[in-house]
Amino acid sequence: MDIIVNRQKSAKDWTLSTFESICKTVKGVGVEDEYRSVKVHGETRIPQGQYEITLTPSPHFSKEYYRDEEGNLILAKDWNVANPETKRKYAWQHELITMNGIVGFSRCLLHWGNTDLDTEGCYIVGSVFGKTKGRDGVLNSRKKYTEIYPLIFRAIKKGKSTIKFIDNE
Repeated sequence: MDIIVNRQKSAKDWTLSTFESICKTVKGVGVEDEYRSVKVHGETRIPQGQYEITLTPSPHFSKEYYRDEEGNLILAKDWNVANPETKRKYAWQHELITMNGIVGFSRCLLHWGNTDLDTEGCYIVGSVFGKTKGRDGVLNSRKKYTEIYPLIFRAIKKGKSTIKFIDNE
């Protein structure tokens, strides 16, 4: 699976974009930090370019969901009270979608959130652009993440997958 991120609009603190897979099965909107010519930890967006995506456990985010063998997700709070059959089906803590080979970045993830305040250089997905707490960003992020995760998960398990960031703003 190859995903294209088209950056649409930037401001002092954030960058808004749309994303879509070449096969058109994965699409939505995203928010990340602003452009900086010199990287500042936790305050700089991902450089324009194409990067391989893989799955990596995250000490923070992996605890939020469990997954089944197809990548379908269930919230940890729902898993904790689930019946034994559901717990057997959703037997693994989920791994995060990780973008690799980004110069100057380590552990750059695709995850949920709403604004640039919810990222430290990662890419946040959502369903629509909107404002939250007075800031521009994305809405319906967890819903979008759980919708696209199984599709990306299965694609990664089948072979090489990439994400390409294009500056259009």
